[in-house]
Amino acid sequence: MPEFPSGEWFDALAAQANDKADDLAEFGFSNIRLACRINGLPDGDRYFGLRVEGYDVISDGEIDPASWGADCTLEGPAQVWFEMVSNIRENGGADLSHTLNALSLPEIPLRIVSDDPMGRDLFFRYNQTLQEVFDLAAEVPTEMPVTTRPNS
Repeated sequence: MPEFPSGEWFDALAAQANDKADDLAEFGFSNIRLACRINGLPDGDRYFGLRVEGYDVISDGEIDPASWGADCTLEGPAQVWFEMVSNIRENGGADLSHTLNALSLPEIPLRIVSDDPMGRDLFFRYNQTLQEVFDLAAEVPTEMPVTTRPNS
């Protein structure tokens, strides 16, 4: 069972998305390189790369953000990421307060960072596809770090 966050977890998420490619296709063709920056982990900030190319979702696992060439980066505190993934798993998809839009539009607690305004725009253009991909975390067996569990 992959631990969140890890390259294996993002690989499993991409595999789930590709198994549901017909469902994702209803949202249309997408083309985005999304870096996911998870801040404040015990071993420091970590970056993971997801690409949506047409109707294919590709995980590049843990990435070096300086050389990966993200269109944009979704970043925020580890605890917010843990809560989002847990919420998706508990509910079969994000509830309204845990969607990518709800967490990133106000720029707190997550935010979209890009050197190029078009990169930022891509996140919002393909937001529903990205949400559908992340909602598939409900189907990914996931181990959460002990530090994120209640009473730990």
